[in-house]
Amino acid sequence: MAGRPLRIFFSDVHLTDQLAGTRLPWDRVLGRFWERIAGARGEEPAELVIVGDFLDLIRSPLWFEGMTRPYQSPDGAVQATVGRIVDGVLAREAAFFTALRELVQSEQLRVHYLLGNHDRLLAHAPAARRRLWTAMTGDDRDVALPQQLIFPDDGVLAYHGHVVDLFSLPTQGLPPIADAIALELVVRLPLLLRERLGIVDEHLDEIDDVRPIYAVPAWVRQLGQHKKGLVRPLLATWRELVEEFLSNPFVGDWVRAQKRVKGFDPGKQLKLLLQLSTAKVLPKTRDKHMTDLYKAFAHSLDGRFAAEAVARLQAPEHKGLRYVINGHSHFPSMTPLGVLDGRQATYFNTGTWKPVHQMGTHTPGRPSFLHYDAMSYVAFFPDGDPLGRDVEWWTGASLAR
Repeated sequence: MAGRPLRIFFSDVHLTDQLAGTRLPWDRVLGRFWERIAGARGEEPAELVIVGDFLDLIRSPLWFEGMTRPYQSPDGAVQATVGRIVDGVLAREAAFFTALRELVQSEQLRVHYLLGNHDRLLAHAPAARRRLWTAMTGDDRDVALPQQLIFPDDGVLAYHGHVVDLFSLPTQGLPPIADAIALELVVRLPLLLRERLGIVDEHLDEIDDVRPIYAVPAWVRQLGQHKKGLVRPLLATWRELVEEFLSNPFVGDWVRAQKRVKGFDPGKQLKLLLQLSTAKVLPKTRDKHMTDLYKAFAHSLDGRFAAEAVARLQAPEHKGLRYVINGHSHFPSMTPLGVLDGRQATYFNTGTWKPVHQMGTHTPGRPSFLHYDAMSYVAFFPDGDPLGRDVEWWTGASLAR
């Protein structure tokens, strides 16, 4: 009887077909990481569990070649664009997929793939999904990529964390507003500045790394302040994009669907943040207002992650499980949940494997950002591990001087 395998959970790689990625090529990242896996896996194949957003099908300039958008109904035109993006990722990262596939075909590694919000459209594109799975494993067949997986031998429930993010969830039949934010604001800004104004600045591409996504407006304002010659064109282009975004019929429908009689109104808060970001000059009190809004969003999301984890572990079908693992926020965490059925329960967020611009929220003045390269994962070790390990949560960051 086979023993428990070495099982590694990670998420939010966001491989893209065109946008800037990590400084280190992904085949080299896998090679360095495999050295750690190979030394601990024992005789059984190790297992990689991708907890969502491995590919980013939303942030691609290909969407602007026509009128089709990822936040529309996933019809044939959407599926065709998804297929082109997947093919672009496979070509761009060919060395990585070759290395991964060789490990799977040599029976050293198994792969599990959960869908997140940025790769959710794979569920509606079977041909592209099949090509991706073939590239990853060499197994040329269509597979259903789930949104949740259970690993009873480790006591783990895994799913992507967007299920508690109001901006990343479908609302009353509408796709997530985060799809529109990511494409119409985050992807379009550097494209428009280069196309209309001839501005070439590699820092513009870093807008894709700003986290949380609703901190993008503050990052835009900071970039304009610190890049000579960029302030006026950048702010003018940003104001134009925000106006177009708020007049988008899909955005209007989403905002109206969020209205609450009492309490938190995500649509109103989103409009407020975007409107604040377009002002030419903001008093310090309004800067503080913006920062406080970001802090409230972040703390609210962290609390919802943990609350959702407890609720799911308490469900009858999950009896006996005591770990919940997900990603989404790009901020790794380990949260003790308390005792369930006599055992300590724990929530892990797997963070990300890509660069991050994280907003500081504690000092006065205009919001600022810390730039670093992140890498986080959770590992469950085989029985009889020579070091006596059961679970390890690893998180690291590389900061420039």
